[in-house]
Amino acid sequence: MQPARLPLLALATLLAVAGCDNAATLETRTLMLQNLHTNEAAQLIEPYLYGEDRESTSLAISGNDRALTVRGTPENLDRIEQMLAEYDQPQPDIRLHFQLIEADGFTERDPRISEVEAELREIFQFGGYRLAGEAFVTATDGAEVLQGLQGSDDLYEVFARVYRVSAEIIRLDEVRLEGRSLGVGFQTAVNIRPGQTLVLGSSPLSGSTTTLLLAVRAEDAG
Repeated sequence: MQPARLPLLALATLLAVAGCDNAATLETRTLMLQNLHTNEAAQLIEPYLYGEDRESTSLAISGNDRALTVRGTPENLDRIEQMLAEYDQPQPDIRLHFQLIEADGFTERDPRISEVEAELREIFQFGGYRLAGEAFVTATDGAEVLQGLQGSDDLYEVFARVYRVSAEIIRLDEVRLEGRSLGVGFQTAVNIRPGQTLVLGSSPLSGSTTTLLLAVRAEDAG
């Protein structure tokens, strides 16, 4: 299952540039994509549609998620094809670092969560925080992740669908934290940059003063 992509250029959209009557020079090519999605390729193509040095009167872009059908002058199509070949390269896998954090009246600071503790104290009003469990998982674009996390009193599971929207954005869809004593703690979706750490959500434990928090750090695997 693929998520909805950013509609920078809608499929089957006609982009026109006025000023040339030589329609006989136009041709149509279908360009197959191996790694880029059509919305990413459309964003890359956009600069080739405008400018005084462009000879084409129009470029029609349509296709599925891995193909583009482009209409324009042979010279402009050659430029587009060469540019896409340069950028349509394999992307690294995605490495996710999940941290299950307990929030309560703890007085000692846990150095294992020092990177995210300042953010926690800005968002929440708990006395202290400590790491209950963590896990690392590597995923490919479009993969589903199901990862176990051992907490202080229970075994929890994190589920997420992982997509690489672009080189700068990773999308985590349907992120869920579940446990036998917790049920489904929360479900969310976020965009995260490689190298960034985010707090995904929180859920209080029934019959306890403790609240569980889930943080994730995303990185390019390599």
